[in-house]
Amino acid sequence: MKKYILYMFLFTLALGSCKKNETETANVDDRLSAALTAYQTELTGAQYGWKGYLLTDSKISATFLMKFTSSNRTTMSADYLTTPKESSYRLKALQRPMLLFDTYSTLHLLADPTPSKFGGETGDGYFSDFEFAFVSASPDTIKLEGTFNKSKLVLVRSKSDADNASAFTAGEQIADILSRLLTYFKRSTIGGIECELRVDPANNVFGFNYLDGGVLKTASSNYYVSGNKINLFNPITIGNTVISALEDVSFDAGANVINTKISGGSAIQIREAIAPLKYDINGASSWRAWAAASTYVSSELGFHINGVDDALNLRSLAGYVRIDYQPNLSAPYDGARIRAAASYGPAILPTITAGGIAIFPNSGFQFGTIPAAAATIYAKYLAQYTQPQGYYLIQTNGGTTQTITYDMVSVSDAKAWVSWHY
Repeated sequence: MKKYILYMFLFTLALGSCKKNETETANVDDRLSAALTAYQTELTGAQYGWKGYLLTDSKISATFLMKFTSSNRTTMSADYLTTPKESSYRLKALQRPMLLFDTYSTLHLLADPTPSKFGGETGDGYFSDFEFAFVSASPDTIKLEGTFNKSKLVLVRSKSDADNASAFTAGEQIADILSRLLTYFKRSTIGGIECELRVDPANNVFGFNYLDGGVLKTASSNYYVSGNKINLFNPITIGNTVISALEDVSFDAGANVINTKISGGSAIQIREAIAPLKYDINGASSWRAWAAASTYVSSELGFHINGVDDALNLRSLAGYVRIDYQPNLSAPYDGARIRAAASYGPAILPTITAGGIAIFPNSGFQFGTIPAAAATIYAKYLAQYTQPQGYYLIQTNGGTTQTITYDMVSVSDAKAWVSWHY
């Protein structure tokens, strides 16, 4: 530890200001050289290597395992390519100390400009980097920033072979814990402020809604999971509380709550809630107008109910593709069709209450012919859709018509919802 502190001291000196004369320039060069040596020692001295957590500028996240040798070779695997592959790296002093992955590696796939190589945008890939500047360091964590796309890369020293073995599944384990709360809405009290938690494990986004003077405020960050700790790439401030991580995440089945602790702070509990902290009563009308402007909106997964994706088993239907909602499919009726080998669904005259709740009563009519083999599933689908309490419509993303998304959440218990996209 003393050796590490000395290395970090040298690194700090190297980043310090200097006068423009030959002596000072030479001193800065010496300090940068010492800092690079310090980083080389740390990178190569990690017995079990490093866990790497990358967030690209397009908000794609990835987890890596990396091991560095003193001969400038690195062995790397990722959650998207688990077979270890060897490549090279360099440490170089430019305006600040740099870590360069200088031959094509698993990491480069996310930056590859050719879509046929690994998807991504033509010319840009996933807006990732393979050259990084050192930003900060602690005994177990090194934070870096990409020089071109400003990707974030966090290296966390592995503690054991078991730590490495769980690196690619830790996120799934945390997602499983969070899914034990069955309601769409989840609440916690942070620093005396009632908050609504928003968790999107598919995109590794963790966020909070809270009221400030009656105004709904939102804050969110991408996250990565190391062990049973949720680490935010960008700390979130709520009142006087700064949240950089949530530690020791666990589920208490008896109390039906998730217990955790704000890193460096107090313990909190996350609990179920059946209503939003504040609801936009124009949400349902805006959703239907968006669906009409888009001709129709879709969901491949259908209804999530009581913690189960595709709870109605729609994907078992022959030729199943999606469900969609199409306003004025045959005026005055909207269509809520199942798109499978055949296309069929209820004809709906929706009602939007003064409180902004969308209700889809059973008109008794339908579009298409229900296949005999689909009759049981269709009956469940119709019953779920037409429940009398109706649905909240909550916009979860915005921008152009093509990037808007909405979640439709049951008012009765908030344990059933469907996510709509263009």
